[in-house]
Amino acid sequence: MDQDQNLKLVEETELLFRRVWKKYQNFLMFASCELSMQQMMFLKLLEQKGTCTPSDIAQQFEITLGAVTSFVDRLHKLGLIMRTRSEEDRRVVLIQLSPQGEDALLTFERERKKKLSCLMQRLDPLHLNKLNTALEQLNSVLAELEANPFTE
Repeated sequence: MDQDQNLKLVEETELLFRRVWKKYQNFLMFASCELSMQQMMFLKLLEQKGTCTPSDIAQQFEITLGAVTSFVDRLHKLGLIMRTRSEEDRRVVLIQLSPQGEDALLTFERERKKKLSCLMQRLDPLHLNKLNTALEQLNSVLAELEANPFTE
């Protein structure tokens, strides 16, 4: 396969990734939910960690602290998270799930499991294993390139 064909294949893959990711997110979200997939993943992170600082969030989601502020502000206004100050250092803001956030996450997870079960009934496990293998390989290559950027 020549370089032009390879480039075309990579561009097709990129387009397919975007289409699939958008459909996947839309499929998992339910109509009554006013949150994005990223916001739900953030709530899931808080459930797992218990408490996070804005720096933890920025690092986990690879976003700026400014983006974290607006992200946290929206979820706080919706009553899904609580912000408190650290007892040791009052400059440090601690973020955790509120009871309302826990309920929203529980509802989302319940719906997500139903939808994933439906999806799994329609997917061939062999194809899914091959897809996972290919995605793991892509992830490894991208991590390598990120650590050692290609230069011409």
